[in-house]
Amino acid sequence: MFWDVIYEKNLIFRLSSIICVMQNINDSINRMKNINEKLNDMFYKYSDEVAGILISMISRENFLLVGPPGTAKTTLVYTLSKLTNIKWFYRQLTKFTDLEEILGPIDIAKLLEGKVERIYANSIVESELALLDEIFNASSAILNTLLSLLNERVVYDGDKIIPVKTWAVFGSSNRVPDEEELQALFDRFPMRTFTEYVLPEDTENLLVKGWNLRRELDELRPMASMDDIKILNQMQTNFILNNTKDISKVLSPVIADYVEHIPISNRTRIKIPLYAYSLLMIQGFKPEEVTPMMLKVAAIRIAKYLIQNKDQLSEYEAFSMTHMPEELLKINDLISEAKALLSNNIVDDARIRLIDARDAINSIKAKWDKSLFSLYKYEIEEMMNNIERLEEMIENER
Repeated sequence: MFWDVIYEKNLIFRLSSIICVMQNINDSINRMKNINEKLNDMFYKYSDEVAGILISMISRENFLLVGPPGTAKTTLVYTLSKLTNIKWFYRQLTKFTDLEEILGPIDIAKLLEGKVERIYANSIVESELALLDEIFNASSAILNTLLSLLNERVVYDGDKIIPVKTWAVFGSSNRVPDEEELQALFDRFPMRTFTEYVLPEDTENLLVKGWNLRRELDELRPMASMDDIKILNQMQTNFILNNTKDISKVLSPVIADYVEHIPISNRTRIKIPLYAYSLLMIQGFKPEEVTPMMLKVAAIRIAKYLIQNKDQLSEYEAFSMTHMPEELLKINDLISEAKALLSNNIVDDARIRLIDARDAINSIKAKWDKSLFSLYKYEIEEMMNNIERLEEMIENER
């Protein structure tokens, strides 16, 4: 009787622990989903950049934002740091940036004792997230220091090997380097996004979003923490390790097709499942909820982050279009036809195409399950924006 009671208590304790862990995971997924939605609400037409930095955080990957000045690259990372209450480090790098600005100053008191030591407080060593602006402008000393930090999460400081607390590093630049000496650093950022200025016709929406963003920044409160990110990283890593064969069977054909368009390294191919599950988690899905179709779609979506330069965007688009659902391809064709008809002043036929496109989107909303619809949410929203813009043009023709 005594041992039965002890066994029952232990069993209840273990079950309670499992339920508690599962609840923590669910809570962490919901919090990251909320951050994803919050950032997309704050930044105008920035879904690729938002998803990219969140995927990189969960998968513990370095991420490079390439784009001209004034495209909110720094503001996006700053906003993420506020929403997650993460200790972050920021420097804009030039050829004259000193190593002390990255690693911290020499401790003068120790130096007087004949010891060469640094004060690492408030340096990149003590940060959880780092943003290095114009990273390819750094001096050779800093570049050499960054190589080990980005790859091994250590810095070599004199004869010392210093582990860093930095979980992920974001780099930003207005260019892709072509110098041979910068290629090793560029390769340390396997995930990249290429940002452009918004189109002239989007200026009004940009102004509204931009001023709302300015107002909201000072009022932001944390919605998640570094613990949430670490919980999700560990959970998805374990899930992939335990289901490697099944996941590989699903993703191998997609990855093989992709590398026919855009070559990527073996190391990057191996990480694609990690990126794909990270994308699905920031949309609110737990790994065990993911279907093979969802996983394929996620892999196709994250493949956009693996291109080397803007010239490969057209190659990615060709790859993506071959895997896009037929319903979306049809809508895309209808919108293109409507544009062509309007440019030739064939207004009535253009209007019919737009009505058909709207009907097709409504059909998708009614027919598709929630998971598939959420994966194509931003494409569908963009199609709706195009339809509304063209309808407005038709109204102005009257």
